[in-house]
Amino acid sequence: MTHLSLRLLGFLRPYRGRIFVAMGCMVVLAACTAALAWVLKPAVDEVLSGQNSDLIYLIPLFIIGLYTVKGCAYYGQAYLMGYVGQKVIFDLRNSLYGHLVNHSLSFFAHRKTGELLARISYDTTLVQSTVSTAVTALMRDSVTIVFLVVVILVQDWLLALLAMTVFPAVVYPIVRFGRKMRHASTDGQVSMGELSSLVEETVGGVRIVKAFGMEEYEKGRFRKLTGDFFSHQMRAFRVHALSFPIMEFVAGLGIAGVLYYGGLRIAAGESTPGTLMSFLAALIMLYEPVKRLSRANNEIQQGLSAAERVFDILDDMPDVQDADDAAQLHGFHNAIHFEQVSLRYAGTEKDVLSNINLSVQAGEVVALVGRSGAGKSSLANLAPRFMDVTAGRLTVDDFDVRDLSQASLREHIALVTQEVILFNDTVLNNITYGHPAGDSEQVIAAARAANAHEFIENLPQGYETMIGERGVILSGGQRQRLSLARALLKNAPILILDEATSSLDTESERLVQQAIDRLMQGRTVIVIAHRLSTIRHADRIVVLEEGRIVEEGGHKELLAEGGLYAELYHLQFEDQQSA
Repeated sequence: MTHLSLRLLGFLRPYRGRIFVAMGCMVVLAACTAALAWVLKPAVDEVLSGQNSDLIYLIPLFIIGLYTVKGCAYYGQAYLMGYVGQKVIFDLRNSLYGHLVNHSLSFFAHRKTGELLARISYDTTLVQSTVSTAVTALMRDSVTIVFLVVVILVQDWLLALLAMTVFPAVVYPIVRFGRKMRHASTDGQVSMGELSSLVEETVGGVRIVKAFGMEEYEKGRFRKLTGDFFSHQMRAFRVHALSFPIMEFVAGLGIAGVLYYGGLRIAAGESTPGTLMSFLAALIMLYEPVKRLSRANNEIQQGLSAAERVFDILDDMPDVQDADDAAQLHGFHNAIHFEQVSLRYAGTEKDVLSNINLSVQAGEVVALVGRSGAGKSSLANLAPRFMDVTAGRLTVDDFDVRDLSQASLREHIALVTQEVILFNDTVLNNITYGHPAGDSEQVIAAARAANAHEFIENLPQGYETMIGERGVILSGGQRQRLSLARALLKNAPILILDEATSSLDTESERLVQQAIDRLMQGRTVIVIAHRLSTIRHADRIVVLEEGRIVEEGGHKELLAEGGLYAELYHLQFEDQQSA
């Protein structure tokens, strides 16, 4: 058994009790099937020939009893293995999702959202089919085959040996087609990931698609990907369909050989019609589980292919992890220090940050300024440890952040981004996100401070209003004020602020700026500045260029120096004057 199969079976271990009971049901089911074939011998030889008339009453009752027991056993194994299959997929999906959310930002920079969605939904469904259906068939039908083989050996071992000669010809297509099915399934799963990515991109950017008249282009892309998926699926169907006629032909040869040789033995007086009937019934019954094993093997190969893709994610360990002896951060009092910090993303050859030395004192407002791509966001993302430094170290109150637990570090940091992230939930749950213990008074106070309470009260269900995906029912200013209320409620001592007013109208900008001013009071603030006019009163302005600090000082001081900051400021001022 392959390592992959053993690993997948490891998910069955917590449910081995139910599996053992299910296997007991399978043994009973197989025994009943074999008994039905066995009872044909006395039925033909003694009842139909009139040698034992008493059996004419007993055998029908026996058959009714067998079918009753068989039905109960089937229900037991089907329900129990169905339960196990669903629980395995429950555990696998939760493990996969938990693993994903534990990854650092660099992981998601190299993965398509749609591909990850396909692995959680489509691939895990294929794994579930393997566990609950295919593995069940494998165990049940294997036991049935053993019982039926015993029946045919006892009835006529010479005929049994003749029938067995065709079994290698049955096993070969099962193995060969199983490999082909696995390859076709892998290609299909890759196509499904690409399809999911395209749908996610198109739905998320539907306004741009429509604005630029690209509907037909996107339809063409989708048709191509669905065409690829169709081709891979048809390849799998072709493999599946070919296995049936080949096995039918081989089975036909076996049955024909048994009939011929068995007929000769009856004519020679070496056997009885009842023996041949019982033997043929067992052989035909034996053929059915062999066919099901072929189908089960195809499903198992599909499931193993899907499991390989799921384990590919689970094996990709997060590059940001807590140390075994991680300390807890209790309050923030002194400073954040960037000491000789460099950062390089995986798979790249150039540092995005180089030799950064910067101290942010408690209660200080420090603005990060620079051209697009200068490294402002990368620098800010290091503080909550969304990624780890490549060289140097970052300390919070003299603790290296790599020695702190991520949870305790992030408990002291609030984040407000320019691109507002809200969830398809109620207003209340979006505000309390990250601080679910907040009571109604605290929530309302935070909403008032964020200039959000008034518009929330005017929503159809107030704080219980569902805001839709990404807060679609709200305006840009309303969404931003909700995110500020969320940060206010968290009441963290450190605030990372990706300037939030650049894309708002004048009235919304005024309300949001008031809320930002309240949020910044008494906190240590790192501001990623886009509009330089908004950070003139920052305690310090740090100017970045190509991942390095090139200037540092106050607004007036940097203007007087006439360097990069002055250049950027005057360019923005001229643009505003022109507008």
